[in-house]
Amino acid sequence: MRLAGPNREALLTLDSFLSGLTSLSSGELVGFFAENAEFVDALGKRWNRDEMQKEFQTLFAAYAKKNVTYVVEAPLADTREVFVANVVWKNALLVSEQRGWKHRMSFVLLLKGEDWEIVFAQVTAVQAS
Repeated sequence: MRLAGPNREALLTLDSFLSGLTSLSSGELVGFFAENAEFVDALGKRWNRDEMQKEFQTLFAAYAKKNVTYVVEAPLADTREVFVANVVWKNALLVSEQRGWKHRMSFVLLLKGEDWEIVFAQVTAVQAS
């Protein structure tokens, strides 16, 4: 994992969330999201934080399996207040898919006080080339 750039803490927060998908409770994981956060699933449905909290296990189950791996790509924005990065997931088969096994999840984190919060996340299927 790359730890350069103005804000290592943002990347550490994102990595804590990602690795926590296999070890933390849904209540702990929802805590990474800002009160006004939004999640867009692979079908394009928008979820607010309250909706995410109710359906967290369903929304993120595909990413918590043992054979699923992820790579955080180089950040698109890495400033003192904003962090934007994509995460590529392999073997994260969603219920709605028959073949898809690779996704890109985009994350936007903002600094609030001294902590970083996820304000936006979106899942997109990666087409085979």
